[in-house]
Amino acid sequence: MDVAVLVVGAGPTGLALAAMLGRTGVPVRVIDKAVGRSQQSKALGVHAGTLEALSDVFGVGLPARMVATGQPVRAVHFHLGDRQPIAVDLGGLPSPYNFVLVLPQGETERLLAEQAAAFNVAVDWNHELAALRQDGDGVQCEVRRPDGGIELVRAAYVVGCDGAHSEVRHQVGAGFAGGSYPGTFLLADVSLDWGPGYGDLGHDSVRFFSTEAGAMAFFPLKDPDQATLGPTLCRLVLIPKGDAPAAEAEVDLAVFTTLARAVSGLPLVLEEAAWLTRFTIHHRMVKRLRHGRVFLAGDAAHIHSAAGGQGMNTGIQDALNLGARLTEALRRGPRGRKDEGVLDRYAQDRLPVARGVLRGTDLISRVGLLADGWWGRLLRRHILPLVIGTPFLRRRIALTLSQLPVSRQERPVRLAALD
Repeated sequence: MDVAVLVVGAGPTGLALAAMLGRTGVPVRVIDKAVGRSQQSKALGVHAGTLEALSDVFGVGLPARMVATGQPVRAVHFHLGDRQPIAVDLGGLPSPYNFVLVLPQGETERLLAEQAAAFNVAVDWNHELAALRQDGDGVQCEVRRPDGGIELVRAAYVVGCDGAHSEVRHQVGAGFAGGSYPGTFLLADVSLDWGPGYGDLGHDSVRFFSTEAGAMAFFPLKDPDQATLGPTLCRLVLIPKGDAPAAEAEVDLAVFTTLARAVSGLPLVLEEAAWLTRFTIHHRMVKRLRHGRVFLAGDAAHIHSAAGGQGMNTGIQDALNLGARLTEALRRGPRGRKDEGVLDRYAQDRLPVARGVLRGTDLISRVGLLADGWWGRLLRRHILPLVIGTPFLRRRIALTLSQLPVSRQERPVRLAALD
């Protein structure tokens, strides 16, 4: 074998897996077809369950660096129609991380890569998986180098962490059943002023708006230059209804501002857009996470609505579970490599979690974001205020989104790998 585990993809899932395998002493190599780490913010929310899981494996230092880099948010405000906002306090979560950490994905990747580098694990950028063929003893991989040449790499196991368009998933012929949500989804990282008379809304909480004109989410971002909470820097995700831009139409900041004002009902002032894009949200999932000696994790295995900020967190926890299972199997030596039970438990643990996340985010999206007409009005005026306004249900929702129950259930798996 050239390496025990070849990880394809250097996003949060792949880097978390590589760092954990480095931590447990498993020889690992990471490749990614990109030329380097993306500078776009992408996924933002890191939940308490993920921070606890990372603390279990790497100690409190890594979560501490993440918290220092990002913005902990302990309140979520729901603006439903013309009602007064309903506040959800996250401070009651039973965790030292009783908040959602707003941290751009690029920073999460940087910190995970630094953690991996502490165990002498680096990323081979501009290296692309071209083909793989597995047998009873390992996986023969063809890796395309930056010069176009093909390098043969033999690994005991291969893990596809290469995202929604996974080449690993394609190579093993795994289906990716599902579909996409209707409507136009717009995203902007911008400087924001709430407008005259609305300065008391502040910039220290997450806010969701659901009105007749559409839905919008607001996430505060820390200003990297000031190293403090920027007074205006934020991420806005917008789902307009009615006169939304046509699919082929260009969306500039002026158009985005007009739509955001219509949805929120506020005289917003937006400027200095660092990132402005249109996107489609899919909900898809594989039936199997294991294909012989090849595994799928993160977005390569399941993608869903960004509602609740579950995607990246689910992928990182996939990685830590799989890292523990691979460590256990490889420690058993040649006999262990024939033990199907150890590695099958990865899918037994994580498939139900992925299904639950997909169902939950689908429900949130269809009910809270996309509902229209009389049904949407009924939800905004009566059903959602009742649900969010009930303390017991509010605590249950916060606990579920935090991923603490799942993380703590899998904690013995992670700790066993460190013995």
